[in-house]
Amino acid sequence: MKIRFENSPINELVIATYFNPPMFALRSEHIGLFWSRIRDEFPFVEQQAPVGGAESFEQLGDEFFPMPRFWFVAEDKINLIQLQKNAFMLNWRRRDAQYPHFAENLKPAFDKYFTIFEDFARNDVGVDEINIDLCELTYINTIEACEYWQGPHDTAKVIPSFAILDVGSKGVAAPAFNCTYVYAQSDDLQLRVSIRNGEATAKPGTPVLVLEIKATGRLGNAGKSGADAWFAKAHDAIIDCFVTVTSRDIQHTYWKPVGEVS
Repeated sequence: MKIRFENSPINELVIATYFNPPMFALRSEHIGLFWSRIRDEFPFVEQQAPVGGAESFEQLGDEFFPMPRFWFVAEDKINLIQLQKNAFMLNWRRRDAQYPHFAENLKPAFDKYFTIFEDFARNDVGVDEINIDLCELTYINTIEACEYWQGPHDTAKVIPSFAILDVGSKGVAAPAFNCTYVYAQSDDLQLRVSIRNGEATAKPGTPVLVLEIKATGRLGNAGKSGADAWFAKAHDAIIDCFVTVTSRDIQHTYWKPVGEVS
């Protein structure tokens, strides 16, 4: 059983699956067929550079340029689906919306659109089986300047084990940091915890603290059910990590635990 928060600082969540082998049969001309299946819910489409090494894929036949990564974006810009030859992803972004929670809403949404994608791959692309090699689940928590965090020197209030290096300098500039810690939870689950500070993208000059927790697991040639089991385990590991590394006082005073998640 896991804690949930009424005022969670989560700003973005990404559910990602990577395939091996990639879907070499998937070409840019297929994208409109997939979009037609989800266009009512994702009316906007954008092109981005591929991620995860996809730009190095050998191109086959008369396909001249590497196929980009496609974004299918919801009307409210909160949800988006990402698709490239070797990956299918679902992003949730806060955009002033209430966090809908992983088990009740976001994972079922991923399952819904992945099923649509599987049907598209089978019937429109001619790919009978999608082998999921790698899964990622990413929670990005963002804290703008507020009552309990005004800037870098307050980071230990939020993450008690964190310390800024003392170099003996009396300079007036606020310290900048970008730290990453990697923990192997099991053979198929690695946690990457990143802590960094900067400025809020939408509010230049506003300091921000980012705590990103990413779970990664290489499954080999797993099917969807194997990925589902992994995501459940990864979700539990991320919640445990978040609760462990952040301040209990801030959890109870500001983020407001209101129940538990299974």
